[in-house]
Amino acid sequence: MIIIRYLGKSIKSYLSNYQEVPPCFEGNCPDCDHKLYRHGKYFRSAITKKKITWIPIYRFLCPACGKTFSLLPDFLLPYQIHASAILQRAWTLRFIKKISYAQIQSIISYDETGGISVKTIKRWERFWKQKENDLIDLLNRGLVELSSDSTILYMTKKLSDQQTFLYLLRKLWKILHPDRPYPICGFFPWINQLINKI
Repeated sequence: MIIIRYLGKSIKSYLSNYQEVPPCFEGNCPDCDHKLYRHGKYFRSAITKKKITWIPIYRFLCPACGKTFSLLPDFLLPYQIHASAILQRAWTLRFIKKISYAQIQSIISYDETGGISVKTIKRWERFWKQKENDLIDLLNRGLVELSSDSTILYMTKKLSDQQTFLYLLRKLWKILHPDRPYPICGFFPWINQLINKI
């Protein structure tokens, strides 16, 4: 199983902190709530614009139920080799800019990393569509619990699903992180954490 946490803003910062030393993680087992213990690591590739990097992913073991968990940095989505910045760029181009798969491919694909096929972009779109409604529901629930602004739900009726998602995401971010600017250039890592909770 996978646990997703903020472990650095980028692959570079992650490696500078955790290349040889595991993150200090004091979490409990998501299934039985017992303390987790370090249990080795494995390496996986992560693709940024023009570079493929092998990074360590640290594992943790629950001695009570015997399950192992991989601690994944939030800039990587489970089972995806491309960093979230690339996925966010593809999402924005497809759903906000409304451009074709072929145009997206020409914008985000680089020969240095083997390119990105149209099939892969379509697979990302299917993945997003599967999660979209659950994410919108999660954001709505969070805003209903934390906000007294009654116009939020009314405003979203006029928007597409993707516009609704961005609108709700910004609203919830401002409530949960009032002193931090909204990460417009990197909101996919936060989405990744939210998806992990669904």
